[in-house]
Amino acid sequence: MIKRDAIIIGSGQAAKPLSQKLSDAGWKTVMIEKSEAELGGVCLNVGCTPTKTLIASAKVMHDIKTATKHGISVSNPKIDFSITQKRKDKIVDDSKEGLIKRTSEAENLELIYGIASFSGEKTVIVKKINGEEQEFTAPYIFIDAGSRPAVPKIEGLDDVKWYDSTGILELKEIPKKLIVIGAGYIGLELGQMYSRFGSEVTIIETSEQIMSNEDLDIANSLQELLEDEGLTFILNASVKKIEGTPKEIAVTYSKQGKNDKVSGTHLLIATGRQSNADGLNTEAAGIELDKKGFIKVNDKLETNIKGVYALGDINGGPQFTHIAYNDFVIIRENILEKGNASTKRRIVPYTMFTDPQLGRVGLSETEARKKGLNFSVIKIPGKRITRGIENGKPQGLWKAIVDKESGNILGAAIVCSEGGEIASIIQMAMEGGIPGKHLATAIFSHPTYSESLNTLFTELYK
Repeated sequence: MIKRDAIIIGSGQAAKPLSQKLSDAGWKTVMIEKSEAELGGVCLNVGCTPTKTLIASAKVMHDIKTATKHGISVSNPKIDFSITQKRKDKIVDDSKEGLIKRTSEAENLELIYGIASFSGEKTVIVKKINGEEQEFTAPYIFIDAGSRPAVPKIEGLDDVKWYDSTGILELKEIPKKLIVIGAGYIGLELGQMYSRFGSEVTIIETSEQIMSNEDLDIANSLQELLEDEGLTFILNASVKKIEGTPKEIAVTYSKQGKNDKVSGTHLLIATGRQSNADGLNTEAAGIELDKKGFIKVNDKLETNIKGVYALGDINGGPQFTHIAYNDFVIIRENILEKGNASTKRRIVPYTMFTDPQLGRVGLSETEARKKGLNFSVIKIPGKRITRGIENGKPQGLWKAIVDKESGNILGAAIVCSEGGEIASIIQMAMEGGIPGKHLATAIFSHPTYSESLNTLFTELYK
């Protein structure tokens, strides 16, 4: 049994900075990751970094195709997808190299590649790549083992070639006809991306709207813009069966009691993510899981076992990289700085990187109603976003929820070219307790997207 001050399982967005901070504080720490290919977690390897890189390339392609509205003629633009993929791979590799260098230079940090699983309450066995096993124990254990794409049970799925959000990033060719099952954030980002590269894209969704966690008016505003680009949506549809040949895939779905079929060359399954806790033998440690298989934690991110913490996707909280990083911040403040940080009352922002983006922060209108809050709803359509008109970029809907008594902002959803940045400005107002009416009169540089916050919050006076 090898004794350490801390064991970290996983190397994602919470684990990376935590391992460095524990090392700097003199803690003898071991960080365990399955392989070098997975070092850095989902975001670096198969999530944020590669997808946003490819999305940026797709946006360039789209801008070229739509340049005629600016009086610019570009005839027959072509893409060398191999170069596009090499650019993405280099950015990922460069980031990985930096992480490996920082980890190797940390004095008190040992990085081990292998499969980790609990053998007891505070003991972890690692089956290394070379077949050897090591067993570690520590008073503190931090689990940051993440999540993976969920695979729905659909008749025929096992008999055809299909892709998840990881595999679809490695294609050598652009799909001629891409079918996407799932109209959540991943399905929409990747669907629009391949559409802009030249694919004919059809998205099938069981819910009555895209982005089922968003307000209907926000979802509809983005759907209209995506449809204008050529994407096809089949909503309120249940997938019944999948059939295929090496050259074609057919998806049979039921909508309003009638069966229909759509065919394509490639199939992307984007129906959510599931916890990786099922591979950790948490039963041996006595760690409690919720009904969906995520590790239960309190507002300090501690499990039911004292000294064992779960950070990032695996704890069932919001599945965003920046939330995992904030989990690290809470652990750092509480354990290394003897603070009292908590997940309570933290304001959660996120951005979906379609174009236009969806920037969200705080509560939606639906969530505010469920809480029984007394609030006002203000919104303005994209045609009032002057900067968007000047740029020739279609805009969606700007919307905010404001508490009627205090005047403080409860949340916002911004469908805009820079929706994530605008939502961040609103978040700063929320963090500082700045009332919504102040944004109606604050001076913003002209002409910027931010300036339309004047327009949005002036709606409070009507």
